[in-house]
Amino acid sequence: MNKYYIQQIFSTIFYLSNKIQVQGDKLDKRITVRQWMVLLTILHLPENNASYSRIADKMGCTKQNVKHIIDSLQKKNYVILEKNEKDKRAINIKITTECSEIMKEYYKNGDKYLKNIFSNFEEKELKTLCESLKKIANYDGSNWTGYEEIVNIGGKPNEKQL
Repeated sequence: MNKYYIQQIFSTIFYLSNKIQVQGDKLDKRITVRQWMVLLTILHLPENNASYSRIADKMGCTKQNVKHIIDSLQKKNYVILEKNEKDKRAINIKITTECSEIMKEYYKNGDKYLKNIFSNFEEKELKTLCESLKKIANYDGSNWTGYEEIVNIGGKPNEKQL
């Protein structure tokens, strides 16, 4: 393995992570990219199973980090916390109707943003990049699957999906 390429890939991923977050935070004053990813993760988890731990596992971050973001979203009335009926120790996190409307708007802006980022890629390149990044994501045997399921943004059937 070429150490130079590995170091360049790592530093590029780090740079892109920061750049995408900074630019993405400009898409909407009401919501940040990290908040968006938490909300998107909630939609990708089975209903009534969006706990701090499950969100953190799916996002690859700490439970404390997720709790901090959820607290911020709760203050904005974008999420509500409910007791889990099956596990009294767990909390279910749900998206409010108000937030669903914001998510639809954010999705439209985010879709344009992502198309711009990847405008110079051909389909084959996108597929190869996606497969390569998943290999990196699973370096530790975590078997991360990403966000492959189709979910409704805004919670209404037959609307724009991700």
